[in-house]
Amino acid sequence: MLEVIICEDNSVYRNKLKLFIENTILRKNLDLKVTISTGDPQDVINSINKNNITGIYFLDVDLKNSINGIRLGEKIREVDPLGFIIFITTHMEMSYLAFKYKVEAMDYVIKDDADFKERVNSCLLKSYHTYYKNKNSEEYISINSQDRIINIRMDDILFIETASSHKVKVHEENRQVEYYGNLKDIQEKLTPNFYRCHKSYIVNKNKICEIDKKHNKIIMINGEKCYVSFRYKKGLLG
Repeated sequence: MLEVIICEDNSVYRNKLKLFIENTILRKNLDLKVTISTGDPQDVINSINKNNITGIYFLDVDLKNSINGIRLGEKIREVDPLGFIIFITTHMEMSYLAFKYKVEAMDYVIKDDADFKERVNSCLLKSYHTYYKNKNSEEYISINSQDRIINIRMDDILFIETASSHKVKVHEENRQVEYYGNLKDIQEKLTPNFYRCHKSYIVNKNKICEIDKKHNKIIMINGEKCYVSFRYKKGLLG
């Protein structure tokens, strides 16, 4: 999932920006989520170093911190080269620093401009559509979940299970998505690294941490467990 990260030191302004972005996500039915909204650049650095994400970053240039927005953008680029960085600023004269530090910003949005919200909205939508347009159809699947179409990267899937007689649950490392469907139909859309290990489970072999052969359990990289039947165990271990 594409994540939205906000780093703005002014709490009032930060909350307004977060609310506006979340309203746009809701109104446009986008598969996005604001996962970080902070005034401390170290919060962003710690999170992106810990989690493998592609993000849309709204960064205040002047963070009243030893790390300004431009330097934060540089650190983001080191671990998220495909991310989308938008600088929120009152200091356009500092934009040259982005070239110096090779940040490759999508845009510079002036806080006091009358079209501020329109510019933020434009950056959000452009980032979203560019991200999914650049993904090969074999690399993600689109599912209908209630009133939303959700695009899920196959590399993010741990395993898929039958949730009920008419529902399927997709387990990612940081979320679960449930929708009406069946394993047979979704299996036809998946890449070869996915294996039908049980009548109720399909597992991503690249995300397996351990196989408990005695208890027929598969432990995933995040500690979640799914099951392998005796019938399919040999194919998984082979």
